[in-house]
Amino acid sequence: MQKEFLIETRAVTDEKGNLLNLKYYLIEEETPQSAVPLYRICIKKSLSEHPGVEEAQSTPPVSDSETYARRILRRLISNAVTPVCLLEIVDDIMTKEDMQAS
Repeated sequence: MQKEFLIETRAVTDEKGNLLNLKYYLIEEETPQSAVPLYRICIKKSLSEHPGVEEAQSTPPVSDSETYARRILRRLISNAVTPVCLLEIVDDIMTKEDMQAS
């Protein structure tokens, strides 16, 4: 079972002057293989001129800790990350944190 929580929406202007509407979601997944839920992140983008057309990207599970997943999500929101670079940025964040923990 999956639950999707809208955490924040942002309107930002891209380098071409287009107004982008960004929606940031925390997704909670419950699977039969795991006793605890896993958390993923999803970003949906639409242009103001075409609000019904959305581009979306979501990560594989980033953690079984909601707090950790929300911390990553906050960083993405504060930097206005779009779907096109979501996976690469989350990978960079998690790799950097793993290296610092070692």
